[in-house]
Amino acid sequence: MKKLLYLINGVILTIFFTSCTEDFKVGSAFLDKQPGVDVTIDTVFSKAVLAEEFLWNDYSTLYYGLNTDWSAKGNRMGMDILEGLTDNFQSYLNWGGVKTLYYSGQYNATTENSSNSTIFGYTREQTWVGIRKSWIFITNVDRVPDMDTITKKRLKAEAKMIIASHYADMFRVYGGVPIVDHALLPTEEGKIPRATAKETLDFIVKLCDEALPDLPWSLSPSEVTNFDGRFTGAGALGLKIRVLLFAASPLFNSDQPYYTGSSEANDKKQTWFGKYDPTMWTDVVNACKQFFTLNSQDPNGGYHLVSGDPQTAFKTAYYTPGNGEILISTRVRATVPTNYWDASYYCLQSIGSYGTATPTLTGVDNFGMADGSDFDASVWDKDTLVYKIGPNGDTLFYDPFANRDPRLYQTCLVNNYPYLGRTAELWMGGRERGTAPEGGAGATGFKDYKFIMDGTTGTSLGAPAQWPYLRLAEIYLSYAEALEQSGDLNDAFQYVDAVRARVGLPGLINSYPGKVWTKDNLLEQILKERSCEFALEDVRWYDMIRWKRENDFRKPLYGLRIYRVYKAGKVVPNLFSYHKFRLSSRFWQDSPDGTENFSPKWYLSAFPPNEVYKNYGLTQNPGW
Repeated sequence: MKKLLYLINGVILTIFFTSCTEDFKVGSAFLDKQPGVDVTIDTVFSKAVLAEEFLWNDYSTLYYGLNTDWSAKGNRMGMDILEGLTDNFQSYLNWGGVKTLYYSGQYNATTENSSNSTIFGYTREQTWVGIRKSWIFITNVDRVPDMDTITKKRLKAEAKMIIASHYADMFRVYGGVPIVDHALLPTEEGKIPRATAKETLDFIVKLCDEALPDLPWSLSPSEVTNFDGRFTGAGALGLKIRVLLFAASPLFNSDQPYYTGSSEANDKKQTWFGKYDPTMWTDVVNACKQFFTLNSQDPNGGYHLVSGDPQTAFKTAYYTPGNGEILISTRVRATVPTNYWDASYYCLQSIGSYGTATPTLTGVDNFGMADGSDFDASVWDKDTLVYKIGPNGDTLFYDPFANRDPRLYQTCLVNNYPYLGRTAELWMGGRERGTAPEGGAGATGFKDYKFIMDGTTGTSLGAPAQWPYLRLAEIYLSYAEALEQSGDLNDAFQYVDAVRARVGLPGLINSYPGKVWTKDNLLEQILKERSCEFALEDVRWYDMIRWKRENDFRKPLYGLRIYRVYKAGKVVPNLFSYHKFRLSSRFWQDSPDGTENFSPKWYLSAFPPNEVYKNYGLTQNPGW
């Protein structure tokens, strides 16, 4: 996205952003007018090129899931990754938020006042900055003299989608939040109370619905070249589907709140909808039907699942800009990293070397076999899994990672598989593993591969640093889940199967012959597919909380210690023994069944108390 990625810092825009945006505060100073704004706004909206650059700069406030630098926004979770809180990854970053705040049980509301190490900073993620800029743009763009009406409508729609995406992010972290639905005037007090969960949902949906008709469904080939990353109609409807699916899930859509203790936020329906409504799943189904209808009518050919060689197609689908599958992508920097230790793209170090997102054996076992069946995880229950001795006393090679779901190899680095022109050494003492019993990247017997790859200029270095905020595959699996929840299992299969087919896996019915499918076991399969397809894309965490997966939070997690095999004092090539071990416990796993420490209050984050104390109507989430 050339014009959106390479942000312009011209004199006029620098003055504007310094004077009226960077001083923005939530609370009693909410969207206050700053000195000199009128003159600067008059200047910015006097020419199309300046107004456009204003909006392009606004795009830079969007959520970006990887940690990049030491700024409040770039230092995500203290250089940690959200996925480290799930059952699929373990963090070994000693200074990261996952380990120091969440595994240790030290997270509390006060932490949100100043720490950059929490899940989502209410005042640090530039959400309110982006919302403010967008409303300023929507209010003033009609004044631009050298811009036609159609362009103005399109740019307004893009600004609405920036607002909608910020609210969608906050909705999944906090529930209901204060709603800003216009550019506040200097005469307005700006004390906006917290909205209900339903009001927040409706506001997001309304913005998406308003934006949809004024946006092209997809970008033309020439626009992809120059403006890849701009919001499209597909992105607008796709975001609506994501939010509707989250809302329809049991976290909010239930006959009782997720946390039953006394809470003003519960009483005011700011953390749930007050009852279970099955029609919310129907809303998801209808939105998905609309999506695929409009996609089939797109003059540019519509969005499609990337196809081809399974591993290459999967990597392209999440990583390559303009691939025809990514519905919404975000970028935060004007240059791309050329050095593994580039301090301005810190995720290469934190993930690749320090172990902020190290795959667990639990997560790896989710990746089934290439024939579509499940991997038999019971093999790990043997004291030592090594190799078999043939009838003639010969040693037979056993590779537990052979012939697996192709997504495994593009998500996790596994032992003895191609890496840097050799094979990965994840055995104890190997180059990718080291000798520490548990610590650093590779400590679970695996390393992350997704996004990081092999850290050379041929892969993750020198490439556009985009974040796949929303992909078409998510629409397929969301549609399948909504159909399944609505009782339409037969139609649900085709959308799961389409995602599996992209990586060469057979459909579910053929993969599990004789299996009797129910709503419950089909849901489990869909969640597993989402886990494999979207690892490290911030999907698993939100799946766990929206389905209130207490058991997944409580269960012990495991890794592998892999050893080379010796015979007659010499290493036997390509032979290894595998020893399953339990990973270091997390706070909610400390007691035998997790009951003492795990609490549903963890599903939603706390608001910063210093914001609550400003008395503009922000109630604290229950339990905090």
